[in-house]
Amino acid sequence: MKELRSITLLWPNVEHFVIFQDKVKTGTITDIKGLRFSVGRAGSGTEKSGLTIMSGVGMGRDDVDAEYLDYFGSSKAMKDKMIQGANLCAGPPVAAVTELFATPGMKVKVLEFTDEQLKAINEKTAYPGFRYLIPANTYPGQKKQIKTIAQPNFLAIRADVDAAIVYKLTKTIYENLPYLLAIHKATKFMKLELATSGLPCPLHPGALKYYREVGGVIIPDSLIPPGS
Repeated sequence: MKELRSITLLWPNVEHFVIFQDKVKTGTITDIKGLRFSVGRAGSGTEKSGLTIMSGVGMGRDDVDAEYLDYFGSSKAMKDKMIQGANLCAGPPVAAVTELFATPGMKVKVLEFTDEQLKAINEKTAYPGFRYLIPANTYPGQKKQIKTIAQPNFLAIRADVDAAIVYKLTKTIYENLPYLLAIHKATKFMKLELATSGLPCPLHPGALKYYREVGGVIIPDSLIPPGS
């Protein structure tokens, strides 16, 4: 496989570990321990990322009574009291999470992550996590922001693609964000100051050239490609 280089963060997959309010102990991710919990459809990215996160805070598949449901299957199972929580990772607002918050008589909570838990997850696993705050009122009745974490959906390209092409591509993206937003709401997250957040591999030299040219983009040493 050809070596890859990053171009930009696109938008985040935001972690929503949702449980019933009466199962909340600390209000953080470790509260899922011992619950009948949907980790996501078997073989899905949701299952893999969720289990990776759990391993980072010292838990494994056996620490929950695992079910393997898709998002709306998880929501229905919670409403039917067949499970006590679910992993519903996506960009907010997540429809299945909105449905749970909006269901009369249901009291649910999206669990949070402490700074220490985020650090442990990043240090112990391959999860490229960063802090994400879900604003108050994103979900029905949610009066306070939620301090969760996210992983990046990102744009990458082969390392051997000409730098001039990648420079033009990166420039075209960031000079046309209003056009992209008119096509898909997820692109509202895309901002130059967030372009390098959570990227798992070094930048392509063409993208690096554009970010250095426009300024205002934080470029960690770990993202600078060899020879740049």
